Amino acid sequence: MPIPVSALLGSPRRLMAAIVMFVALDLTVLLINLWIADQVARDAVAINLAGRQRMLSQQTTKALLLATTGNGNVDAARQEFSEAFDLFRRTLNAFSDGGDTLGGDGRLLELDRVHGAGAGAVATARKLIAPLEHIAASANQSRPPDAGELSFAADYMVRHNREILGLMNTLTSELEQESVHRTRELRGIQTGAFVLALANFLLIIFGMLGKYRSVEADSRRWREMARHDPLTGIANRKAFVEAAEGILSRAAIDAQSGTLLMLDLDGFKPINDNFGHLAGDQILISLADSFETAARATDIVARIGGDEFVMLCPALHGDKDIALFCERLIATVVALPSGNFPGCRLGISIGVACYPDNGYDLNHLLALADQAMYTAKGAGGNRWHVA
Repeated sequence: MPIPVSALLGSPRRLMAAIVMFVALDLTVLLINLWIADQVARDAVAINLAGRQRMLSQQTTKALLLATTGNGNVDAARQEFSEAFDLFRRTLNAFSDGGDTLGGDGRLLELDRVHGAGAGAVATARKLIAPLEHIAASANQSRPPDAGELSFAADYMVRHNREILGLMNTLTSELEQESVHRTRELRGIQTGAFVLALANFLLIIFGMLGKYRSVEADSRRWREMARHDPLTGIANRKAFVEAAEGILSRAAIDAQSGTLLMLDLDGFKPINDNFGHLAGDQILISLADSFETAARATDIVARIGGDEFVMLCPALHGDKDIALFCERLIATVVALPSGNFPGCRLGISIGVACYPDNGYDLNHLLALADQAMYTAKGAGGNRWHVA
């Protein structure tokens, strides 16, 4: 049964016992707090890397298309394909077997082995990319892949890119669910420690409650960080998907119209390569602010990749209004001072998918807008194309 506080404090020995128990409980709570913070941090890294896999898949496909169509620097496109594919494959292997991969800053990041449906998605993705491994390997050697190999790889990725994106979405969802489950278990242990402290130390519990509130605040900050792009501060893919699915569900019920825009910068990589990532980051921050300024109050603006943005505009419909809005977005990008990046030309390609013409399924709209964006890019960029 619980030991009364008055009994514990009735003698020096009992006072010492109370102090020892207080320290033990305090240390227990502290360790749980650190455990939660560490686990949430590891989960956030895994979730972000799973989201990055989608960007790498698209980057691989784009690089292969550039290498086979002859638009731009073919050697640079081959190098981009090799680097993006190698990082994509390395991260998949880390998810599959446990191990390390590279973060966005080039540092090694350790990943735990995934289980359940996430492991199945990773295994399927590894099988899908297996036919391209020897082509990517040859790109790192003295003999670069020939035109036939690159053409095969580009066609293969275009045909399977949507399936790979779906598998990476499954992986991300599984990681998020596992993170929630683990956090709930840890909080259950934490709650038990507080209940024990409350039963034995009514005078001490107020200090414990202060620690509990601190942990809750930390957890809320982590969740908020997981919903915003850390560089630009606008919504990230997770937040966009949650908001967009709600809007589209209501739009389907009310038979409302709207537009989804996929935006990809043209000429951004040379700026990063020639002037450094800090210059590129400043461009992304500036454009994110400009896109949010151009958007209406009901629109959602998110960054979903390195230089890729997406907008859902529930109130935007009609060819004329869509054209005017796309022109305004293009003008925003073109208006950036080019004198800061001599020899580099920044532009934007926009893919447009409309509902209800293309249905109300978010993944379908994203896929159509993505295809339309690549069509606009293939036509020279700085333009839009409607799916």
